[in-house]
Amino acid sequence: MTLIIEGKVGDEIQRWMLTEGSHRVGRGTGSQIVLSDRSVSREHAELVVRAGATEIRDLGSRNGTWVNGEPVSEAVPLAGGDTLRFGSVELAVTDDAATPAAPRAPREISPALLSAVEEIDTSVQLRWDDVHDEKQAVSVHERELLRVLTEAGALLVAPKPLAEVFESVLELVSKMVPSRRIVLMLRENEEAPLEMRASRPAGSGTREKLMLSRTLIDTVIHERTSMLVTDAQKDPRFRDQMSIVAQNVHSAIIAPLFDNERVLGLVYADTNNPFVRYEQDQLRAFTMLANLIAVKITNTRLMERERERERMEQELATAARIQKSLLPSELPSLESYEIYAAQLSCFEVAGDLYDAAVLEDGRLMVVLGDVSGKGMGAALLMSHMMASLRMLYDDATDLDILAERVHKQVLRSSDSRRFVTLFLGRLDPARHRLEYVNAGHNSPILLCENAEMAQLEATGLPIGLVAGVPYRVESVEMPPGCLLCIFSDGIPEAACGDDFYGDDRLLESLRKHRGLPIDEVAAGLLSDLRLYLGDTPPGDDITLFLLRRRL
Repeated sequence: MTLIIEGKVGDEIQRWMLTEGSHRVGRGTGSQIVLSDRSVSREHAELVVRAGATEIRDLGSRNGTWVNGEPVSEAVPLAGGDTLRFGSVELAVTDDAATPAAPRAPREISPALLSAVEEIDTSVQLRWDDVHDEKQAVSVHERELLRVLTEAGALLVAPKPLAEVFESVLELVSKMVPSRRIVLMLRENEEAPLEMRASRPAGSGTREKLMLSRTLIDTVIHERTSMLVTDAQKDPRFRDQMSIVAQNVHSAIIAPLFDNERVLGLVYADTNNPFVRYEQDQLRAFTMLANLIAVKITNTRLMERERERERMEQELATAARIQKSLLPSELPSLESYEIYAAQLSCFEVAGDLYDAAVLEDGRLMVVLGDVSGKGMGAALLMSHMMASLRMLYDDATDLDILAERVHKQVLRSSDSRRFVTLFLGRLDPARHRLEYVNAGHNSPILLCENAEMAQLEATGLPIGLVAGVPYRVESVEMPPGCLLCIFSDGIPEAACGDDFYGDDRLLESLRKHRGLPIDEVAAGLLSDLRLYLGDTPPGDDITLFLLRRRL
């Protein structure tokens, strides 16, 4: 069975009979099947007929070989009724030379995409393949412009800081158009004014006026229109502008830096050479270059922001690890008491702190504090507080002296906007008595076995708030079974809409779970809080410290 391939190539219907042997397909004249189309490679594909069977394989063509809509990657068999495509040329395969291939129906196109004019005459056509084919350039001048644009494409993939990108931009522009001055102007956002970000020679955009007016800038920026002044010395628009005349500016070219979404600014070049006059092909290439520049600037900005975000994330992760290491890795063990502590940070780092340590005399030191504000500033002051407190635990015999010393430390090392609410407690496990200073902190709850409740009210102002304030020491007994709950304001001030969790819900949850093991008391309380918040994330750090005397 002899196969025939046929179809329209250019303006003619052509047919080839596939006899025994090899048949090269390509644009080159050495091919047995010559397809004179720019989308077809010089050596595109090969058809081989052996013992009545026909196979086709691609020869590494630029635009591919297709059989029935599927790309050919290795030799595949052909049969009558198949369709072939080489680049953009479509051919039909038949097995009867006497029967011409039926003409293909034209592709349907939405009427909305068609012009009302029946025939449209296009004076210039440029295929995509021809853009990269230097033989299609009509002049040496145009080939040079295309060469610069190709070089600009390499700029898009080269990772550089923004300052180096600006220098590369100036170099590319200088290669594209002979110029006396080149100026790159950017704006931070659509409302911000244009600012010069780079120029050649350096500073030339500020020493001498540019051939720019408000109207021209608005046209370039808002209408995304490139503009060309071919001879300013003869242009009546610039006749009265002495600066242009004095600078002897002859030609100028301006293009918007459009990144396919928004206009970032503009790029400007001018010349005072009377023999240089910018032309339309330069304006077209200059506009294409400006587009590449804008895309590169946007990508570089995004890359730098991403790097800064990653750097901040790494720093925050490091700070969080350091901060976590400052908290006690293990809580002390006392024969007559149960102890539990937990902290849930609102952000990567926390402004809350807690500590528990057995002193040299056997007493238990208990600390819980909340630094005003959030973020890194609060976290740094929290770390400073932890270090200061631990240095003073054994040196300060009285809690009021300890509080005053820490207060002075914070005043010296922090500004007036930062302060710390702090609860300092010291438990004598032999006498079951707790001394405490409450420096403006939320009142801890002492819940006894007989369901009586007491709150350990403030005995002084927050640490670091006002200089010269005294701190008073109070004490309370810890009877068998009593539970002390110390907490930060992240629990009672947790909000769902306009409603706060509040001290009443906290007390209700403590009473509900009071008889459970101490870790389950904490879990129940935090579960009730999460149930109350629902999908609302906590707005502040949550720190909880529980101390219960065994029965």
